[in-house]
Amino acid sequence: MKRTFMTERQMNKNILLKDGDYESIRQVLERIASILPDHRILAELDQDKNIVYYTSEDIYEEVMNLGDGLIDAGLKDAHIAIIAENSVRYVLSDICISSGVGVVTPIDREAPVDLLVTLLNKCDADAVICNAKIVKTLEEVMDKCPRVKTLITIDKQKEGYLSYDELVKRGAALKDKSIYRNIKLDLEAPAKILFTSGTTGANKGVVLTNANLAANILNCMDTIMATPENTAMSVLPMHHATEINTHIMTRVASGRLTYINDNMRNMMANMKLFKPNCITIVPMIANAFYKGIWTNAAKLGKAEKLKKGIKISNLLRKFGKDKTHSMFADLFAPFGGNLEFIVCGGSMLNPEVVKGMNDLGVRMENGYGITECGPLISMNSETLTEHLSVGKPCPGLEAKLINVNEEGVGELCIRGKSVAKGYYKDEEATRKVFMEDGFFNTGDSARIDAEGKIFLVGRKKNTIVLENGKNICPEEVENVIESALSYADEVVVYHPEYDGRPVLCVGLYISDDAKRADRDGILSDIKKANGLLPSYKRIDYIEIVDRPYEKTSTRKIKRTLLPGACSGDGIKVF
Repeated sequence: MKRTFMTERQMNKNILLKDGDYESIRQVLERIASILPDHRILAELDQDKNIVYYTSEDIYEEVMNLGDGLIDAGLKDAHIAIIAENSVRYVLSDICISSGVGVVTPIDREAPVDLLVTLLNKCDADAVICNAKIVKTLEEVMDKCPRVKTLITIDKQKEGYLSYDELVKRGAALKDKSIYRNIKLDLEAPAKILFTSGTTGANKGVVLTNANLAANILNCMDTIMATPENTAMSVLPMHHATEINTHIMTRVASGRLTYINDNMRNMMANMKLFKPNCITIVPMIANAFYKGIWTNAAKLGKAEKLKKGIKISNLLRKFGKDKTHSMFADLFAPFGGNLEFIVCGGSMLNPEVVKGMNDLGVRMENGYGITECGPLISMNSETLTEHLSVGKPCPGLEAKLINVNEEGVGELCIRGKSVAKGYYKDEEATRKVFMEDGFFNTGDSARIDAEGKIFLVGRKKNTIVLENGKNICPEEVENVIESALSYADEVVVYHPEYDGRPVLCVGLYISDDAKRADRDGILSDIKKANGLLPSYKRIDYIEIVDRPYEKTSTRKIKRTLLPGACSGDGIKVF
């Protein structure tokens, strides 16, 4: 039977959106609690691995009580950072603070101490909500962060500190239950500060208002395609804009159930327990899924059978019969058995992976966004027929190119209600990219076709400028190499020196010892990949590393840490 995919706006136009579009996340809570009070919205595992569910009404009441508790503790209008593992309480804390208490700043819980100090000072944090196990670290940090006066443990009580449980109980015990509930939000006031990843420079604090956050939810509801009554699993760290703003908040606003995965290390085990229909991930995880499927098929001697099955399945789909989940049931088992679609974003997606996963019955939706835009900018939900673009801009956004070259590639600029006002207390950085006409320069190189579809070429800041003036977007070359070297776990293209001159180098991490040792085979495959590239984009040198590259918590390789010179132990291609 053919699966039906629709946007959440289509599915909710006579339910949650019948009284108009959302203006704030607070309004989201009020509507789902009023219209769908018994709907299960969030779920997670307890210590005994039992699934605990939270209804719309549960969520509303807990947020209201937490809000009253935080205000009663003297934190009205405070800047509050969250440094914690993913949990339902993380989500509710984020909603509560941004919807009337003050300004929330989610911070990477894996950030080194020096970076924590920098970020807490940059966002003017007055308080921190954290896991009990990092209290000792934060005690040391507080000496260098004079504004931070309050620590709140989110998971368990720690003597001498406030706790999430205590604040919720405190709010529930107040005689006057109207304080937080009756707050009138200034929709244009700062509600959240999100730090950029810092992969290409210093972290900047993006200021998002309640209006920005609501507009981003509506952009998602307008563009992400889903099946009715689907369930999802949250995987990415919640300090990441894609996870909390685009994935979780949109699902809450749509009345959908989302399972919270506490840690990426538990992702596969928890998928088997939660059995989600949908998952939002970054390209590196999507690549690993796809490679893992074919690696396992090869080990079991079923690769040829799988190829034949795909041909039959694709033929049946042309006649409206989707048998993928029954034909490939053993492939779906590690993902819980119900996986129907994947929303992917964060960087360029390998077209081969998009098509390959679609062939196996998992619809790939290729999204594109940037923190400063809320983050969602566009979504390609039709990857089966056209998998190279990231789709058209969301209906609430405008896109244009500036500084366009002879190939039609320019710098992509975006304008709309979800676009941030600027960077927190950084006028110079704001002026550089937030233009007077309201457009934001994303720093991404792209083409826009006659239909308005965006085709990403690469990050402007990642662009390699050759001695002859030619520009190379490394992500574009990496996709070609990934397709030619399916056994490579990580591929990164950069521009170091070798023997006194700059070269175009590809760094490879290959976990398979035999494959890594086969230097002749690697060289042969790189030469084949070079044959698919223009002469100036061809690889000159191969570095083979024995450990994965250092990454951010959202699994992006830190390009700023790539070496400036080749080791000399690699492979010359020419």
